[in-house]
Amino acid sequence: MCAQESTEGDRNNPYSFDDYLFVKNQFNFYRDDEFFQALIKKYAGSEFERIDAELKELSDKSSYLWRDLADEATRLENRAKCTVIQHYDGHNHRIDRIKRAAETEQLEKGVFSLGLFDPKRNTAWSRFAKMFLLYQLGEVGVMCPVACTHGMVWLMQKYEDELSSEAKACLTAVRDGINGEYSLGSQFISEIQGGSDVPANLVEAVYEEAEGPDGISNCWRIYGQKFFCSAMQADYAIVTAKPKGVPSSTRVAAFAVPAWLPGNKEKEIRNSYTIDRLKQKLGTAELPTAEITYNGAVAYPVGPHEKGLADVVGIVLSLSRLHIGFGMAAGGLRVAREAILYAQFRTAFGVPIASFPLMMNQINDLKHAVMRQTAGSFKLYSEFIHFGEDLISGIRELQQIDDVEERKRRFRLRELIMLCKIAVADEAPALIRMAMSFFGGHGIMEDFIALPRLHRDSMIMELWEGPRNVILAQIHRDLQRVVEWYSAEDFIRDMLEGADQSIVEPLAKKFARIISHETLLRSDEITLNICRDWQELSNEIVRVYQEQALIDLDYKEKQMKFPRLLRKFKKRISEKKEEDLVVLI
Repeated sequence: MCAQESTEGDRNNPYSFDDYLFVKNQFNFYRDDEFFQALIKKYAGSEFERIDAELKELSDKSSYLWRDLADEATRLENRAKCTVIQHYDGHNHRIDRIKRAAETEQLEKGVFSLGLFDPKRNTAWSRFAKMFLLYQLGEVGVMCPVACTHGMVWLMQKYEDELSSEAKACLTAVRDGINGEYSLGSQFISEIQGGSDVPANLVEAVYEEAEGPDGISNCWRIYGQKFFCSAMQADYAIVTAKPKGVPSSTRVAAFAVPAWLPGNKEKEIRNSYTIDRLKQKLGTAELPTAEITYNGAVAYPVGPHEKGLADVVGIVLSLSRLHIGFGMAAGGLRVAREAILYAQFRTAFGVPIASFPLMMNQINDLKHAVMRQTAGSFKLYSEFIHFGEDLISGIRELQQIDDVEERKRRFRLRELIMLCKIAVADEAPALIRMAMSFFGGHGIMEDFIALPRLHRDSMIMELWEGPRNVILAQIHRDLQRVVEWYSAEDFIRDMLEGADQSIVEPLAKKFARIISHETLLRSDEITLNICRDWQELSNEIVRVYQEQALIDLDYKEKQMKFPRLLRKFKKRISEKKEEDLVVLI
């Protein structure tokens, strides 16, 4: 038992959070994180020195100025700036101008100036390392456009030689930049009847020879409504629509659609569509998400009409799901760090709360979970890079690969992206909620820490690009389609290679039993039990995958200690002041 305090009252309470705030605010996301550095060193290989230097430079911005911009933009009193649209100007012209916080726009400009998808400026590993670092800020109204731009670039690159000159200009703007400025991409797929059932989409694409009001003839035009359009500030979007008057008119095709036709952005004349309203979301408040109506927007086909659905799901959505997994893991590093440091700083009954056994268990669980998730994210992304960052659109395209081992490995990547997305997104809200509890009542104060914002965002990430049940059903169908050349047991054995066989084999048998069940669409008792088992097993499989990735890293952890960091950062500040003084002299 702790001794009861015997001090007398003091109306001038001297207590202060200043030491905690100093350490939290001085922590450099990359320079001061040895675990993050160890992962870069393991996976970047011969590129390590260059990427290490670039990350240090970027971290000096993202850990301080950009962090503060993100926090300021989402203060309660500023959120209205993120959700306002002006439909008309003072002269009754329809403009649909989106107004956002100036801090968000400044942050967006800084992030996109990195040219993340420009092959002249970034390699696969430098791109991933920078994106992982940036995700420690949260979504911040910027990282969704980054993920969407990634998907747009990768889809259009697949058909680059076949694109029209207008479509190539779209690709150039988002990938290579024009005069040093890079445009934003997005993807508008969901319709009011549901986001996941893409084949049920009804938006039309019509080829019109006659000249339209915009002066353009002989082009495809889009008609209809899209219901969940995030990154509405984007310059270009991949839009799904059913092309009328062609043999594949019942199929979903993919089109690149500019927000403005050439010369019209400055005039605020949109490409024949209206932004009907902005969504009021639980999280990602800085990100404009809208309902829009196309009324003849000029559009450029991307790939064959009949392959649109496979391309969008296999490339665009897969990349978004990949971002969700590693983005939530990156945010987890920050969440755990700030919560653990607070537990080491805060005292109760005369001792740091981190020293209480119940809190010690929570700290250990939180720390291990985010390290496991992060290691798993790097391992998964290394598979993506192994294949030259090239994703196969669908199972049919996959089955055309003659080398069976390569076919299996590519299939594993496809399924792992979905599994890791749902597992990390399922676990993250619970981990953030636990981290918030370390702060007591301060854990829900939005002007005290960023965790409430990150928690709200995590709820969005869990639903982004398909809720858990939809993706589990997709994985089940995928495994049944490849059973002739890839058994469910072998899939698990290959996925969990290196892990303890006493763990792997029971998982393989459970997995095989679930996949062998004919369908998950019946409502009988057996199917209901299979579905319940599948919900639990999917998380368990991913945890084993992540644990093995952490074991493979062979990281010798150095305990993060608040007093040591306090001394270190004070010394750093003192030395910086001395250096500045020498320069002035």
